[in-house]
Amino acid sequence: MSEKSEDLSRLKLFTDRQDAEAKLHWSRNSYFLVVMSILILAFGQKPVEDPFQLAIFRILVAVLGVILSFTWLLIQHRSSNYILYYKGEARKLAKITNTPDVYPETLGGIEIRKLAYVLPIAFLFLWSAFIILVLINL
Repeated sequence: MSEKSEDLSRLKLFTDRQDAEAKLHWSRNSYFLVVMSILILAFGQKPVEDPFQLAIFRILVAVLGVILSFTWLLIQHRSSNYILYYKGEARKLAKITNTPDVYPETLGGIEIRKLAYVLPIAFLFLWSAFIILVLINL
């Protein structure tokens, strides 16, 4: 196998890996959004009548929300790093093989993977606000 053929194979490998990671990235976001929705519904429930027990229940739900949001943020960051790595390697190989750059840096705008950081950060603030509200109303 020639060197150019090997480089083309590697280019395909990196573009395929980037595509797969991007799909996983959004699948994970969907799962976390579903879980966050369930937790918000749970937070709004009133499973007990005693105000103190209700406050404890809501604090526990909100703390779980904070933990999951932080975990989501860490996973988001790792996934973003993988996507950056695969795109960078694909760009290098595109130059070596004289093929068009699949991921041009000159497109402008905001990359969706960067915008996706907003979701877990927003939920971190939301859960923190819920905890503060419950503590204020104790």
